[in-house]
Amino acid sequence: MGSTAVSVALFTLLVAIALRVVFSLNKDLYRVGAWGELGRKALPFAALAVMVITLPLVQNATAEWVPVTWAVLLGTAILLANFYSVPSGERRASRAFRKGDYEGAAEGFREMTEQKPLARYYAFLGAALGARTEDSDEEPRDRAPGAISGSLQESIDASTKAVELDPDYGVAYYNRALVLRKSGRKSRAQKDLKRALDADLPRRFRSAAKRFLEEG
Repeated sequence: MGSTAVSVALFTLLVAIALRVVFSLNKDLYRVGAWGELGRKALPFAALAVMVITLPLVQNATAEWVPVTWAVLLGTAILLANFYSVPSGERRASRAFRKGDYEGAAEGFREMTEQKPLARYYAFLGAALGARTEDSDEEPRDRAPGAISGSLQESIDASTKAVELDPDYGVAYYNRALVLRKSGRKSRAQKDLKRALDADLPRRFRSAAKRFLEEG
């Protein structure tokens, strides 16, 4: 099999993998027709596709500087594609969340909802607000039974907005269920956990949702 045939086979395989990966990880963007954001997520695969397509040209080049230049340019393109595949605001907010800076994460995701009102950003905002409340132990002692603090309610509202934008976004139901459980509204939390399992919920959350349902 010649180098051109190999490149075509690799390109076809890469496209198939790219479609599967990008779609499976971003079904929410597909459901609401956020094609620009989906295109952004596909940038790394596009850069790899260019590398595969141009490989035969490099292999047949006679000048020694061509392979080196090709590797540097395409390597840089892949790095930049990976960087730009995630909006800078989302990257900063996600980094803050992982570091435990839930206040910063909530602020960042709130800005993202203002720029691009997508269900995922409202769900992330709800998660950050819920985690912020837990981290700060914001539980007023004189609060009436069944009442919800301001931050917890804000978290619930953010998740509810995500559900309104995309009723099949399971993470939003899951996040809201956690906050409802914390506030003592276990009946509503159970309903959200069931909805999450019936919706588009990543595998890593499914076992936790089932466990919470069993605990009641």
